[in-house]
Amino acid sequence: MRATFLLSFLIVLFFISSCDTKVDLIDEGLETAVVYGFIDPTVDTQFVKITKTFVTEGSAVEGAMDPELSEYKNLEAYVIAYDGSDSVDSYLLMEKTVTDKDSGAFYYPVQTVYYFTDQVNFDYSYELAFNGSGNEVRSTSEVVGEFNDNNTINSDIVNLVALFDVTGSNYSNKKIEFPSSINAKRYEFTYRFHYREVYTDGTEKEKHMDFSDPAWIVLNSSVSEQIQFFIKGEEFYQAVAGRIISQNNEENIEKRVIGTITYNFEYAGDDLNTFIELSEPSTSINVEQNPYTNITNGIGVWSSRGRNVFENKTFSISSIKEMALGQFTGDLRFCSEDPAHNGTGWGCN
Repeated sequence: MRATFLLSFLIVLFFISSCDTKVDLIDEGLETAVVYGFIDPTVDTQFVKITKTFVTEGSAVEGAMDPELSEYKNLEAYVIAYDGSDSVDSYLLMEKTVTDKDSGAFYYPVQTVYYFTDQVNFDYSYELAFNGSGNEVRSTSEVVGEFNDNNTINSDIVNLVALFDVTGSNYSNKKIEFPSSINAKRYEFTYRFHYREVYTDGTEKEKHMDFSDPAWIVLNSSVSEQIQFFIKGEEFYQAVAGRIISQNNEENIEKRVIGTITYNFEYAGDDLNTFIELSEPSTSINVEQNPYTNITNGIGVWSSRGRNVFENKTFSISSIKEMALGQFTGDLRFCSEDPAHNGTGWGCN
Protein backbone atom coordinates (compact mmCIF):
# COMPACT_ATOMS: atom_id res chain seq x y z
CA MET A 1 0.00 0.00 0.00
CA ARG A 2 1.43 3.39 -1.00
CA ALA A 3 0.58 6.19 1.47
CA THR A 4 2.00 9.36 2.96
CA PHE A 5 1.95 10.09 6.70
CA LEU A 6 2.31 13.21 8.81
CA LEU A 7 4.90 13.19 11.58
CA SER A 8 3.16 15.22 14.32
CA PHE A 9 4.28 13.40 17.43
CA LEU A 10 6.61 16.18 18.57
CA ILE A 11 3.99 18.84 19.19
CA VAL A 12 4.24 18.06 22.89
CA LEU A 13 7.84 19.28 23.01
CA PHE A 14 6.78 22.79 22.06
CA PHE A 15 3.07 22.93 22.93
CA ILE A 16 1.63 25.30 25.47
CA SER A 17 -0.89 22.54 26.17
CA SER A 18 -0.62 18.77 26.07
CA CYS A 19 -1.58 16.91 22.90
CA ASP A 20 -2.09 13.25 22.11
CA THR A 21 0.31 11.49 19.72
CA LYS A 22 -1.37 10.79 16.40
CA VAL A 23 -0.71 9.70 12.81
CA ASP A 24 -2.57 11.52 10.06
CA LEU A 25 -3.09 10.19 6.54
CA ILE A 26 -2.60 13.02 4.03
CA ASP A 27 -2.49 13.33 0.25
CA GLU A 28 -1.27 10.12 -1.31
CA GLY A 29 2.26 10.23 -2.66
CA LEU A 30 2.99 13.76 -1.46
CA GLU A 31 6.16 14.58 0.49
CA THR A 32 5.66 17.73 2.54
CA ALA A 33 7.75 19.65 5.07
CA VAL A 34 6.45 19.50 8.66
CA VAL A 35 7.36 22.30 11.09
CA TYR A 36 6.70 22.86 14.79
CA GLY A 37 8.56 25.80 16.27
CA PHE A 38 7.86 28.61 18.71
CA ILE A 39 9.92 31.76 19.28
CA ASP A 40 10.17 32.14 23.07
CA PRO A 41 11.55 35.45 24.42
CA THR A 42 11.84 34.01 27.95
CA VAL A 43 14.67 31.61 27.01
CA ASP A 44 17.98 32.03 25.18
CA THR A 45 17.79 28.90 22.99
CA GLN A 46 15.09 28.51 20.33
CA PHE A 47 14.20 24.99 19.16
CA VAL A 48 12.44 23.96 15.95
CA LYS A 49 11.32 20.50 14.90
CA ILE A 50 11.56 20.02 11.12
CA THR A 51 10.63 16.74 9.50
CA LYS A 52 8.73 15.62 6.40
CA THR A 53 5.86 13.38 5.53
CA PHE A 54 7.06 10.06 4.18
CA VAL A 55 6.10 7.69 1.41
CA THR A 56 6.41 3.96 1.89
CA GLU A 57 5.55 0.89 -0.18
CA GLY A 58 5.47 -1.28 2.94
CA SER A 59 3.93 -1.09 6.37
CA ALA A 60 3.19 2.44 7.57
CA VAL A 61 3.70 1.30 11.16
CA GLU A 62 7.17 0.02 10.39
CA GLY A 63 7.94 3.12 8.32
CA ALA A 64 7.04 5.38 11.22
CA MET A 65 9.81 3.77 13.27
CA ASP A 66 12.47 4.63 10.66
CA PRO A 67 13.91 8.16 11.07
CA GLU A 68 15.49 7.95 7.60
CA LEU A 69 12.03 8.35 6.09
CA SER A 70 11.04 11.39 8.14
CA GLU A 71 14.18 13.44 8.75
CA TYR A 72 15.99 15.68 6.28
CA LYS A 73 19.69 15.19 5.59
CA ASN A 74 22.06 18.17 5.48
CA LEU A 75 19.21 20.62 5.87
CA GLU A 76 20.10 24.32 5.75
CA ALA A 77 17.41 26.20 7.62
CA TYR A 78 17.54 29.83 8.70
CA VAL A 79 15.67 32.11 11.07
CA ILE A 80 15.74 35.73 9.89
CA ALA A 81 15.02 38.61 12.27
CA TYR A 82 13.17 41.67 10.95
CA ASP A 83 12.76 45.14 12.40
CA GLY A 84 9.69 46.16 10.47
CA SER A 85 10.50 45.29 6.86
CA ASP A 86 14.28 45.45 7.37
CA SER A 87 16.30 42.26 7.85
CA VAL A 88 18.60 42.83 10.83
CA ASP A 89 19.99 39.38 11.62
CA SER A 90 20.07 35.79 10.37
CA TYR A 91 20.69 32.51 12.20
CA LEU A 92 21.68 29.22 10.61
CA LEU A 93 19.88 26.51 12.57
CA MET A 94 22.16 23.91 14.12
CA GLU A 95 21.30 20.25 14.60
CA LYS A 96 20.90 18.67 18.01
CA THR A 97 20.38 14.97 18.67
CA VAL A 98 17.88 14.30 21.44
CA THR A 99 18.13 10.88 23.05
CA ASP A 100 15.26 10.83 25.53
CA LYS A 101 12.12 10.96 23.41
CA ASP A 102 9.28 8.93 24.91
CA SER A 103 8.00 5.85 23.12
CA GLY A 104 5.08 6.21 20.75
CA ALA A 105 3.89 5.65 17.19
CA PHE A 106 7.10 7.11 15.72
CA TYR A 107 10.79 6.43 16.12
CA TYR A 108 12.38 6.86 19.53
CA PRO A 109 14.34 7.55 21.71
CA VAL A 110 16.72 9.38 19.31
CA GLN A 111 15.54 12.28 17.15
CA THR A 112 16.93 15.42 15.51
CA VAL A 113 15.84 18.95 16.40
CA TYR A 114 17.18 22.30 15.20
CA TYR A 115 18.09 25.36 17.24
CA PHE A 116 19.78 28.72 17.45
CA THR A 117 21.04 30.53 20.53
CA ASP A 118 20.33 34.21 21.07
CA GLN A 119 18.07 36.44 23.10
CA VAL A 120 14.90 37.21 21.17
CA ASN A 121 14.00 40.87 20.63
CA PHE A 122 10.38 41.64 21.57
CA ASP A 123 10.14 44.27 18.81
CA TYR A 124 11.23 42.00 15.97
CA SER A 125 9.42 39.44 13.84
CA TYR A 126 11.14 36.16 12.94
CA GLU A 127 10.92 34.26 9.69
CA LEU A 128 11.77 30.57 9.32
CA ALA A 129 13.07 29.69 5.84
CA PHE A 130 14.48 26.55 4.22
CA ASN A 131 14.23 24.45 1.08
CA GLY A 132 12.29 21.29 1.87
CA SER A 133 10.91 18.64 -0.46
CA GLY A 134 11.68 20.84 -3.48
CA ASN A 135 9.89 23.93 -2.20
CA GLU A 136 10.80 27.14 -0.41
CA VAL A 137 9.25 26.64 3.02
CA ARG A 138 8.59 29.87 4.93
CA SER A 139 6.65 31.28 7.84
CA THR A 140 6.83 34.49 9.88
CA SER A 141 5.80 35.16 13.47
CA GLU A 142 5.57 38.20 15.68
CA VAL A 143 6.96 37.81 19.22
CA VAL A 144 4.66 37.71 22.23
CA GLY A 145 5.25 40.80 24.35
CA GLU A 146 6.99 40.93 27.71
CA PHE A 147 4.92 39.51 30.57
CA ASN A 148 3.22 42.18 32.68
CA ASP A 149 3.50 41.14 36.32
CA ASN A 150 2.19 43.30 39.16
CA ASN A 151 1.44 43.24 42.88
CA THR A 152 -1.30 40.60 42.56
CA ILE A 153 1.41 38.26 41.25
CA ASN A 154 4.44 39.52 43.17
CA SER A 155 2.79 39.47 46.59
CA ASP A 156 4.38 36.67 48.62
CA ILE A 157 1.24 35.86 50.62
CA VAL A 158 -1.62 33.66 49.38
CA ASN A 159 -4.74 34.21 51.48
CA LEU A 160 -7.57 31.73 50.91
CA VAL A 161 -9.43 32.17 54.22
CA ALA A 162 -10.97 35.46 55.33
CA LEU A 163 -11.98 34.14 58.76
CA PHE A 164 -10.96 30.73 60.08
CA ASP A 165 -13.51 28.58 61.90
CA VAL A 166 -12.84 24.93 62.62
CA THR A 167 -16.49 24.09 61.91
CA GLY A 168 -16.63 26.02 58.65
CA SER A 169 -14.48 28.97 57.61
CA ASN A 170 -15.31 32.05 55.63
CA TYR A 171 -13.24 31.37 52.52
CA SER A 172 -11.78 33.90 50.11
CA ASN A 173 -10.43 33.74 46.58
CA LYS A 174 -6.98 34.85 45.53
CA LYS A 175 -7.47 37.05 42.45
CA ILE A 176 -4.59 37.45 40.02
CA GLU A 177 -5.18 40.27 37.56
CA PHE A 178 -2.77 41.74 35.03
CA PRO A 179 -2.77 43.32 31.55
CA SER A 180 -2.15 41.12 28.55
CA SER A 181 0.95 41.64 26.41
CA ILE A 182 0.94 42.65 22.76
CA ASN A 183 0.79 39.67 20.37
CA ALA A 184 -0.24 37.27 23.17
CA LYS A 185 -3.61 35.68 22.35
CA ARG A 186 -3.88 32.86 24.88
CA TYR A 187 -2.94 32.69 28.57
CA GLU A 188 -2.87 29.62 30.79
CA PHE A 189 -2.35 29.70 34.55
CA THR A 190 -1.44 26.74 36.73
CA TYR A 191 -0.36 26.75 40.34
CA ARG A 192 1.49 24.10 42.34
CA PHE A 193 1.02 23.34 46.01
CA HIS A 194 4.20 21.94 47.55
CA TYR A 195 4.19 19.79 50.69
CA ARG A 196 6.32 17.12 52.33
CA GLU A 197 5.13 13.78 53.62
CA VAL A 198 6.92 12.32 56.65
CA TYR A 199 6.29 8.61 57.13
CA THR A 200 6.09 6.46 60.23
CA ASP A 201 9.26 4.58 59.22
CA GLY A 202 11.28 7.82 59.41
CA THR A 203 11.52 8.45 55.66
CA GLU A 204 10.04 11.45 53.89
CA LYS A 205 9.18 12.62 50.37
CA GLU A 206 8.66 15.98 48.69
CA LYS A 207 5.31 16.06 46.90
CA HIS A 208 3.12 18.51 45.03
CA MET A 209 -0.31 18.99 43.48
CA ASP A 210 -1.05 21.01 40.34
CA PHE A 211 -4.22 23.00 39.72
CA SER A 212 -5.32 25.16 36.80
CA ASP A 213 -7.85 27.75 35.71
CA PRO A 214 -9.50 27.67 32.27
CA ALA A 215 -7.44 29.33 29.53
CA TRP A 216 -8.04 33.04 28.93
CA ILE A 217 -8.39 34.00 25.26
CA VAL A 218 -7.64 37.66 24.53
CA LEU A 219 -10.21 39.36 22.32
CA ASN A 220 -7.64 41.25 20.23
CA SER A 221 -3.95 40.46 20.70
CA SER A 222 -2.90 43.84 19.32
CA VAL A 223 -4.67 45.60 22.23
CA SER A 224 -3.98 45.00 25.92
CA GLU A 225 -6.85 43.79 28.11
CA GLN A 226 -7.17 42.86 31.79
CA ILE A 227 -6.77 39.14 32.48
CA GLN A 228 -8.11 37.50 35.63
CA PHE A 229 -7.33 34.15 37.20
CA PHE A 230 -8.49 32.87 40.58
CA ILE A 231 -7.37 30.44 43.24
CA LYS A 232 -10.69 29.63 44.87
CA GLY A 233 -10.25 28.96 48.58
CA GLU A 234 -12.97 26.45 49.37
CA GLU A 235 -12.47 24.53 46.12
CA PHE A 236 -8.72 24.35 46.78
CA TYR A 237 -9.09 22.71 50.20
CA GLN A 238 -11.73 20.33 48.92
CA ALA A 239 -9.49 19.29 46.03
CA VAL A 240 -6.46 18.75 48.28
CA ALA A 241 -8.51 16.55 50.59
CA GLY A 242 -9.97 14.56 47.70
CA ARG A 243 -6.62 13.84 46.11
CA ILE A 244 -4.97 12.78 49.37
CA ILE A 245 -7.86 10.57 50.49
CA SER A 246 -7.78 8.81 47.11
CA GLN A 247 -4.17 7.76 47.81
CA ASN A 248 -5.38 5.57 50.70
CA ASN A 249 -2.07 5.90 52.56
CA GLU A 250 -3.04 7.46 55.89
CA GLU A 251 -1.80 4.63 58.09
CA ASN A 252 1.80 5.29 56.93
CA ILE A 253 1.72 9.08 57.46
CA GLU A 254 3.21 10.76 60.51
CA LYS A 255 2.68 14.31 59.22
CA ARG A 256 2.37 16.44 56.11
CA VAL A 257 4.41 19.63 56.20
CA ILE A 258 2.75 22.59 54.46
CA GLY A 259 5.00 24.10 51.80
CA THR A 260 4.77 26.92 49.29
CA ILE A 261 2.80 27.81 46.17
CA THR A 262 4.33 28.28 42.70
CA TYR A 263 2.60 30.27 39.95
CA ASN A 264 3.15 29.24 36.32
CA PHE A 265 1.96 31.44 33.44
CA GLU A 266 2.18 30.32 29.81
CA TYR A 267 1.04 32.40 26.86
CA ALA A 268 0.85 31.96 23.11
CA GLY A 269 0.62 33.97 19.90
CA ASP A 270 -2.39 34.00 17.58
CA ASP A 271 -1.27 31.21 15.29
CA LEU A 272 -0.37 28.85 18.12
CA ASN A 273 -3.70 29.54 19.81
CA THR A 274 -5.57 28.77 16.59
CA PHE A 275 -3.57 25.59 16.15
CA ILE A 276 -4.39 24.50 19.73
CA GLU A 277 -8.09 25.25 19.37
CA LEU A 278 -8.39 23.34 16.10
CA SER A 279 -6.46 20.41 17.59
CA GLU A 280 -8.81 20.06 20.56
CA PRO A 281 -11.30 17.16 20.48
CA SER A 282 -14.52 17.98 18.67
CA THR A 283 -17.71 18.17 20.75
CA SER A 284 -20.04 18.01 17.74
CA ILE A 285 -21.48 15.06 15.85
CA ASN A 286 -19.35 16.05 12.86
CA VAL A 287 -15.91 15.20 14.23
CA GLU A 288 -14.00 16.04 11.04
CA GLN A 289 -11.50 18.80 11.69
CA ASN A 290 -9.52 20.84 9.19
CA PRO A 291 -5.83 20.92 10.09
CA TYR A 292 -4.45 24.43 10.63
CA THR A 293 -1.10 25.56 9.33
CA ASN A 294 0.65 28.89 8.77
CA ILE A 295 3.57 27.29 6.91
CA THR A 296 3.95 28.22 3.23
CA ASN A 297 4.69 25.02 1.25
CA GLY A 298 4.49 22.95 4.41
CA ILE A 299 2.31 21.99 7.34
CA GLY A 300 2.54 22.61 11.07
CA VAL A 301 2.87 25.88 12.94
CA TRP A 302 5.51 28.58 13.49
CA SER A 303 4.49 30.98 16.22
CA SER A 304 5.57 32.47 19.55
CA ARG A 305 5.09 31.57 23.19
CA GLY A 306 6.41 32.49 26.62
CA ARG A 307 6.51 31.20 30.17
CA ASN A 308 7.01 32.93 33.51
CA VAL A 309 7.27 31.22 36.90
CA PHE A 310 6.92 32.83 40.33
CA GLU A 311 8.02 30.65 43.24
CA ASN A 312 7.93 30.56 47.04
CA LYS A 313 4.49 32.03 47.67
CA THR A 314 3.45 31.30 51.26
CA PHE A 315 0.05 30.81 52.85
CA SER A 316 -1.43 33.35 55.24
CA ILE A 317 -1.85 32.33 58.89
CA SER A 318 -5.58 31.76 58.47
CA SER A 319 -4.92 29.65 55.37
CA ILE A 320 -2.39 27.53 57.28
CA LYS A 321 -4.86 27.04 60.13
CA GLU A 322 -7.47 25.91 57.64
CA MET A 323 -5.09 23.35 56.12
CA ALA A 324 -4.11 21.93 59.53
CA LEU A 325 -7.43 22.15 61.38
CA GLY A 326 -10.19 22.93 58.86
CA GLN A 327 -13.26 20.96 57.88
CA PHE A 328 -11.81 19.40 54.72
CA THR A 329 -8.12 18.76 55.51
CA GLY A 330 -8.07 18.84 59.32
CA ASP A 331 -7.78 15.04 59.62
CA LEU A 332 -4.93 14.73 57.11
CA ARG A 333 -2.05 15.59 59.49
CA PHE A 334 -1.03 18.84 57.81
CA CYS A 335 1.10 21.17 59.92
CA SER A 336 3.48 24.14 59.68
CA GLU A 337 7.20 23.93 60.43
CA ASP A 338 7.51 27.69 60.79
CA PRO A 339 9.25 28.18 64.19
CA ALA A 340 6.74 30.93 64.97
CA HIS A 341 4.01 28.27 64.95
CA ASN A 342 5.67 25.92 67.48
CA GLY A 343 3.34 24.99 70.27
CA THR A 344 0.18 25.91 68.37
CA GLY A 345 -2.51 23.58 67.14
CA TRP A 346 -1.27 24.01 63.57
CA GLY A 347 2.47 23.77 64.23
CA CYS A 348 4.44 20.58 63.63
CA ASN A 349 6.41 21.04 66.85
